[in-house]
Amino acid sequence: MTKTIHFVRRASIVLSLVLGAQALPTSAQNIQLHYDLGRYTHPEVQASRPRMTATLEQQSLDRWGDTFYFVDMSWLDQGAVAANWKFMRNLRFWRSPFSWHVRYDGGLRFVAPHAPSPALSSRAISIKDAFMTGGTYTYLSSDRRLMLSLSLLYKYIKGHGKPHNVELCPVWRYNSPSGLLTASGFISLWTEQDDRMGWGTNFKLMSQPQLWVNLNRLKGFARDFNLSLGTELRISRNIDAPQWICAPTLALKWSFK
Repeated sequence: MTKTIHFVRRASIVLSLVLGAQALPTSAQNIQLHYDLGRYTHPEVQASRPRMTATLEQQSLDRWGDTFYFVDMSWLDQGAVAANWKFMRNLRFWRSPFSWHVRYDGGLRFVAPHAPSPALSSRAISIKDAFMTGGTYTYLSSDRRLMLSLSLLYKYIKGHGKPHNVELCPVWRYNSPSGLLTASGFISLWTEQDDRMGWGTNFKLMSQPQLWVNLNRLKGFARDFNLSLGTELRISRNIDAPQWICAPTLALKWSFK
């Protein structure tokens, strides 16, 4: 997987953008396990797509803003074949819906995990580091059930032929009145030249909407049974393939509170 798949994994990145420490616990962590159906929905271009991805996320709030990070790991039959991590910080020294956003993306992956030669299959490469900074505007409804944000960022991709780029990212999160359902997601659109044969593009797009059913809101489940069942739809263009890819997952999430 590329580093963008993890952009956000994490679609729960929305937690890092909520206004005010009173809106959320000062620290929250969850672990997700996704069974990816992309190789079945797009067998012609995604035959080697990893089936399983695990995501560890944590966000914390303080008087000067909020911090969010995640680590993704993806597996094939022989074991882990990709890892990706993201660290971001929103700085807010004032009372305003605007914040200063800084972010780092990185990771590594195996070049040819299905190659018959052990030497080839064991060779890993580093995903190019990306550093971002810019501004974020966040809207939070009065009942704190709906959050919408929009970030406009300068993106520097280390080692890229054209390292200076721009990224636009709207993010959303909604909790149903009963707390049974949680919907979240993002759309990330950024400039990045890709001259590979058959690609020939200068932009990339990734969106990962998620929907969760929180079992502790159902009758018969304890309130501290923080297991959620859900799905994620990974929509991309010019990332996993030059065409549109729409790959659903089946997912479990445990929230540590």
